[in-house]
Amino acid sequence: MMRIFVLLVFSVALSAFSQQKFEREYRIKIEEVPAEAKAFINKCKFDKKVKWYAEESQDGKTIEAKSCKNKYKYSVEFSSDGKIIDIEKTVKWKEIQKETKRNIKQTLSQKFKKFKIKKAQIQWKTDEDTYLKLMNRASKTTIKELFELIVKGKKESSYNLYEILFDTKGNIVKELKFAPQNTDNLEF
Repeated sequence: MMRIFVLLVFSVALSAFSQQKFEREYRIKIEEVPAEAKAFINKCKFDKKVKWYAEESQDGKTIEAKSCKNKYKYSVEFSSDGKIIDIEKTVKWKEIQKETKRNIKQTLSQKFKKFKIKKAQIQWKTDEDTYLKLMNRASKTTIKELFELIVKGKKESSYNLYEILFDTKGNIVKELKFAPQNTDNLEF
């Protein structure tokens, strides 16, 4: 009976914990990047220098390449062994299709008393060939797009930051509340 209780408490704590977003990102040297990730990035032909990062989050450890192409910022995320996970392209809110924006705003209005969109990204999850077509504009490619937004939202009496992933119909695919930042400094 005690084992069941401990397992229950642990699983509830784990599920509550998984709803928090925390992230630690730090620069890494090119020598630390798996060959498969470097090879993919070389095919993308970015306009500017690629910066490499390791990222530790609630989802585990990944490697990220960040750069610019055609005036857009891109983030390409890889597993620790160099397999591509997704690509995110930072866009302005006004660049997203009107119907998608309307759907997302309707969902946010139901979820929050007040909200402000702080950052918008288009997220792609597909195969390597399609990623390369998207990055290099080789041909018109249709792909399911997701929209990752950083939202400052007010639920009860306080505001919090959220990372929310939406589909084009405004359905929430994933939602994470930013964990409070730990700091040793006094804040006034």
